[in-house]
Amino acid sequence: MTGTSDSGVTGARLAGLLERDDQWAALETALADSLSGSGRVALLAGPVASGKTELLHAFGEACGVPFVTATCSAFERDLPLGVASQLFHPLDVPESVGDLLDVAARAADGPTAHQLHALCLALLDLVADTPLVIGIDDVQHADPASLHWLLYLIRRLGQAKVLLVLSETASPRAAHTALHTELLRHPHCREVRLAPLESVDVLFESGADEAMALSGGNPLLVRALLEDQRLGKPRDDGALVIGPGYRRALVSCLHRSEHHVLPVARALAVTGEQATVDSLGRLARADAETVASALDVMNQAGLLVDGWFRDPAARDAVLDDLSTQDRKEMYLGAALLLHDEGAPATEVAPYLMMADHSENPWMVPVFEEAAEHSLRDEQVDTALRYLELAHRACVDVHRRAAIAAKLMRVEWRVNPSAAGRRLGAVVPALRSGQLSDHDATSLVQPMLWNGQVDEATEALDRVRRASSAGAGTRAMELWLACSHPALARRTSRPDAAKTRTVSLTSGPTLKAVTALASVLTCGNNAGAATDAEHVLQAARPSDSGWWGPESAMVALQALVYADRLDVAAQWCDRLLDEAQAKNLAVARAFFSCVRAEVSLRRGDLTSAFDHAQNALDLMPAGGWGVAVGMPLGILIAAATRMGRHDDAASFLEQPVPEATFQSRYGLHYLHARGHHYLATSRHYAAVADFLSCGELMTSWGVDQPGLVPWRTSAAEAWLSHGANRDEAKRLITEQLARLGPDASRTRGVALRLLAATNQPHNRPRLLQDAVAILEEHGDQYELARALADLSKAHQALREHRRAWTVARRAWHVANVCDAAELCEELLPSRAKADEDAAVDEKPVDPIATLTVAERRVAALAAIGYTNREIASKLYITASTIEQHLTRVYRKLNVKYRRDLPADLHSYLPSTA
Repeated sequence: MTGTSDSGVTGARLAGLLERDDQWAALETALADSLSGSGRVALLAGPVASGKTELLHAFGEACGVPFVTATCSAFERDLPLGVASQLFHPLDVPESVGDLLDVAARAADGPTAHQLHALCLALLDLVADTPLVIGIDDVQHADPASLHWLLYLIRRLGQAKVLLVLSETASPRAAHTALHTELLRHPHCREVRLAPLESVDVLFESGADEAMALSGGNPLLVRALLEDQRLGKPRDDGALVIGPGYRRALVSCLHRSEHHVLPVARALAVTGEQATVDSLGRLARADAETVASALDVMNQAGLLVDGWFRDPAARDAVLDDLSTQDRKEMYLGAALLLHDEGAPATEVAPYLMMADHSENPWMVPVFEEAAEHSLRDEQVDTALRYLELAHRACVDVHRRAAIAAKLMRVEWRVNPSAAGRRLGAVVPALRSGQLSDHDATSLVQPMLWNGQVDEATEALDRVRRASSAGAGTRAMELWLACSHPALARRTSRPDAAKTRTVSLTSGPTLKAVTALASVLTCGNNAGAATDAEHVLQAARPSDSGWWGPESAMVALQALVYADRLDVAAQWCDRLLDEAQAKNLAVARAFFSCVRAEVSLRRGDLTSAFDHAQNALDLMPAGGWGVAVGMPLGILIAAATRMGRHDDAASFLEQPVPEATFQSRYGLHYLHARGHHYLATSRHYAAVADFLSCGELMTSWGVDQPGLVPWRTSAAEAWLSHGANRDEAKRLITEQLARLGPDASRTRGVALRLLAATNQPHNRPRLLQDAVAILEEHGDQYELARALADLSKAHQALREHRRAWTVARRAWHVANVCDAAELCEELLPSRAKADEDAAVDEKPVDPIATLTVAERRVAALAAIGYTNREIASKLYITASTIEQHLTRVYRKLNVKYRRDLPADLHSYLPSTA
């Protein structure tokens, strides 16, 4: 026996595998008996696509006697004597036989017994002296007239030299047909069974076990998999390619099966692995026996294993075979079925969503409950879709308004800009009294975020008039006192004892805003920092409080304003990792912004700039609303300190909502802008911005230097201008008095500035104290400035060698910060120090000239990370990585990544 295949050598190997020795031998025995003058019938039975057709044709071509064949089709069942006509056509029959065939086929009531008998005798007369092999493929689809003629023929084979080879797809239903009944009575009928392949090892150089698991040994699926491997792109994981060939072959098997199989397969694909016979029957509109028969057919053919598809691609192929409308109708049918059975909303809602159906009121609570489950599982996009369908299905105006408000709150967590556009539909519902107090409360924050102060004031008035004031209202009032103090009630600004009591007995949302309020109104205290950490320990990047990830952001900012920078950095990095793993862009933007503020206060200017830029890349300025003052302020401040004044000026050109300047976020922006003005010699503009910060903070009751140290900044502006030194000293002294004896970053800065107001001989002591404090608190930029001033103080006292030593140290610290302008100021002193040190010391290590950010990037590049991988690990953009590496190559005098020193990682600071 030989076989052919369109796929070359692979096809030949498959054909060889299909040389079923036992089945072939059975056919040869039947042929030998028929040639001896004893007609035989062989029935090739097996699952769909098990190789019956291939075996039938291969045997017919190799048997050595005349061979005629007919192929049956379910589409031609209504064609009378269609199969018989196919068999007679290639034979040399008298014209009278052809006429008889035409008359019988056209008979209104079908061929008569006489006509069938005559056609049977006509065939037997033709083979009186010549043997003949007749092959009929898929006999289960034969038209009734041809089937009756075959029954006549089988009963009259007798001593004719005829071998009749029939192939049929085995199924429980086929066993009960008239043909089977007649074959069982025939003494010379032999059934030849074909089963799926038991092994495909010889066909696959690798992945044979996987191929067997995917195909179940079904030859058609095996052939399709071989073709997919030949044409498809190899997978990175080495697994087999499941391409269009496999999908088409599987669908073809279903279409070639009995008509009841395909509807059950589709119902199974729609309902899923947990489907029961009863649910499949109801969806496919079939009785239990029919469903069981269809499942049995598919299991035997290798299309299913234990009643389920062998791979998700198989299920997808069945679903794709449905038209869009049919698929939606089946999903809707599955949803109705599950709802009638009392299934939970989490099972019903997905089918309704896939059906895109929301026309019945009973669906509203289903969608709402499913949305709540999705939010708990951090599937925000799915929850949004459910809520949109609930809103579409709801007819009650109050409930519809509540759903609209919730839609806005949920979407705010993934797209604040889009959520802001929903406010237009919610505000009328608020004004008409269709929203509950809870919903009205929840609208205040997004309204203020989008600069809708008048609408937020309306919502606040509505909430404050309500008789009940729960934890949600108290949290809102505290948050207002921290972020939009002009709208807060005076009584909502807590003292230390009250905030501590509230935070100990409240939930995480109230505890977070209480901690922030405590820091902003009472200064740094251990209790507030502890409460903030408690909130963060239970926080998730997609928490479903009022403000989603901003709840965690509030707790982080409490730590930052309390000067707990190391703790804040650790929590930021952890939350950034989680947010990145879950692809939560808004949460990543928030945490990147706080991380940028931490880096800025540590003096890690490049890291601050990169994190702030990343925050705006992840969520553009429109999404930040009034809070855009924070990332923009950090970018302006970092660029100014690095001497990139043109960049800072370009950031200042970006539009900022007017409402920003009535919020806490505006303080960061004003303070940064003031320092840009100061660095570019616009002293009066700088003083105006710093004093504006002071006026706002004082009137709001949040006058703490941990937020914005406006007094030291204003004093620095006066001193830099060379005017109003008495006012500068007053501001510095006032700042030191408010700080108390405890060391802090602001105290270190204040001492540096105080030195400038003292006599030259008093300055070194004050500056040394400032250096010690700033070293302890890790602010590298302010440390570099204090060292630079200390060098100048020694220079003024003619202590030149000491001045050069301090200046050289100041230069190295400033260089690590990437404070280029400060480095330029120190260059003359550094050059002299290097010249002096060249006699006794080794040359400066070029790696020491890299900034912390450059070292981080270079160290990862040296051990093989790609730019994209480094960007992902450090939460900055790939273009920023390229800029860092360009500077690294220049400083280390190398051209390629492979030339980077292998031990760069040893130069990383412990906080990296």
